[in-house]
Amino acid sequence: MSEFRHDPLSRRWVIIGGERAGRPNEFVEAATRARGLNCPFCAGHETETPPAIATYGANGKGTWLTRVVPNKFPAVTAGEPPPSNLFSATGENVVAPGFGRHEVIVESPRHVASLSELTDAEAEAAFSAYRERLRQIKAERQYRYVQIFKNVGPAAGASLEHVHSQLVALPDVPGVVQQELESSGEYFQSHKRSLLLDVLEKELAAGERIVIGTKHFVAFCPYASRFGFEVWIVPRRHQPRFEDVEAGELGELSQLARDIIGRIERAAGHVAYNYFLHTQPFDMPAHDHYHWHIEIIPRLTKVAGFEWGTGCFINAYPPESSAAELRAG
Repeated sequence: MSEFRHDPLSRRWVIIGGERAGRPNEFVEAATRARGLNCPFCAGHETETPPAIATYGANGKGTWLTRVVPNKFPAVTAGEPPPSNLFSATGENVVAPGFGRHEVIVESPRHVASLSELTDAEAEAAFSAYRERLRQIKAERQYRYVQIFKNVGPAAGASLEHVHSQLVALPDVPGVVQQELESSGEYFQSHKRSLLLDVLEKELAAGERIVIGTKHFVAFCPYASRFGFEVWIVPRRHQPRFEDVEAGELGELSQLARDIIGRIERAAGHVAYNYFLHTQPFDMPAHDHYHWHIEIIPRLTKVAGFEWGTGCFINAYPPESSAAELRAG
């Protein structure tokens, strides 16, 4: 029998298992790789992108490991900033300028498609870029929130194959993150503890949804997973802001994320996937209740009419089964 499960952080409901249960990769479209196309992100093609905002690392051959450039087709642009409470505005036909910043983080000079294909040095340089761009944009004091995310494969929204992430700086806090802040704050008022840290402690005690842990981080399949092989990466100690991750921990974190993507690809094939970072907004003091985390979403099945109509996801492959398979991988 299927069951409803609730995620206390997002307050989202999902339906797990039931008659639809089965291996999720039965529904995956075959991945395709582009051949013979000119790639503006490869080393030697730097003139095909806007000038770099920043570069990180060196590969011993006189070139960069990670390169940050403005997006040539930005979703948001510089200009007159809207009110800081833009996303909580109400009324009919509310409109405001599309103020923000949109950057691309190219994560290797080599033409590879997935995080799993990066070297140790490339992966660490990419996560260093995440942290440093957050710090630099925060110092400008123009934006309240930065969303860092990765789309891999056409089914996940990628328009270019070469491995990259994106960064969008926003004038206000997105509703999904605001809900996490509210849930965490209310939980802290009642329990005097971090909601996500308590979730992590319970997951570690149960063990059945843990994929792998390192000294500073844990990867697990959340109890109310939306998709098969969905994985969250969470720091073991309380840490509201990703920009405060210590430099010595970035290599460990990047290699854990790369390892998890590799496990997903070995279990389900080279599926499309997204991941995104949720962190505390810039203009808030460090809270005891919020906890940054990374959510990895394999695109094993399509979001269809029921999900769009209700906001409730149907996950045919329980997280306990997902975690067991990923542990073995």
